[in-house]
Amino acid sequence: MKQKLQFYFVSVFFLMSTVFVSGQVRITEAMSSAGGTGVAAIDWFEVTNLGATDVDITGWKVDDSSYAFATSLALSGVTAIPARKSVIFMETADPTTIIPTFKTFWGASLDAVSVGSYSGSGIGLSSSGDGLVLFQADGTEVTRVSFGAATTGKSFYWSYSSDGSVVATAVVSSLGTINGTISNQVTITSADVLGNTGSPGTAIVVPLSSGLNIPNYKNWSLTSNILNFSVLPTTQVEIFALTGSRVAIFDATTSIVLNLQKGIYILKANNTTAKISLK
Repeated sequence: MKQKLQFYFVSVFFLMSTVFVSGQVRITEAMSSAGGTGVAAIDWFEVTNLGATDVDITGWKVDDSSYAFATSLALSGVTAIPARKSVIFMETADPTTIIPTFKTFWGASLDAVSVGSYSGSGIGLSSSGDGLVLFQADGTEVTRVSFGAATTGKSFYWSYSSDGSVVATAVVSSLGTINGTISNQVTITSADVLGNTGSPGTAIVVPLSSGLNIPNYKNWSLTSNILNFSVLPTTQVEIFALTGSRVAIFDATTSIVLNLQKGIYILKANNTTAKISLK
């Protein structure tokens, strides 16, 4: 009896842990009306792990606004989402060819981002309004969003608070840094002539410690072109142009000389983003 009871508690603990971990995952962006042809016209969405532990998504599925596990399609090409990171899934039956083209299309923001795919009948994100839902392999719902009529060439994004509740719902992307409570976006323009606007792979999750979940928190200062950190950054320091192109990357150190032209840039460090001005 004792052995059975121990097995029961272990099973319940494992189930609760699985539910908690998957509860860290949220849909943070969707493109339902991309502007262009070829890869520029493909639907895609972004999934972000808000938590501090990696999440195994093996066997997970996606459906649109029918929100039904029975009609959902398998997610392929990505089996885990690292803590505080994002992955992208795009609708294509030819991921080997399309995914590298998609990464080139959106530029440096996707250099280190995993991109997977889904394909099949019954799912297509409608430009007149639609939805997305993710399911675990057993059919348990993880996260869902909905959105209205799209602006051609512009994605929708969602931002969330520390308890996983939504802060900004289906906002149309515009250039610049989008600040949520714990998840932000760095919006960029794609390489095509129409200039699709979105932020695939750039959702930044602020660690829920050391006061970093306070929206105005920062542990750095900028004097002239010298960037100083009061605490050693936990990540590399990246500098982006407002177009989204990465223009510089530095190893973590407390003082960095920014040998860049005068102008406004986006600083990414410690999993947070901010605009900086070099004069």
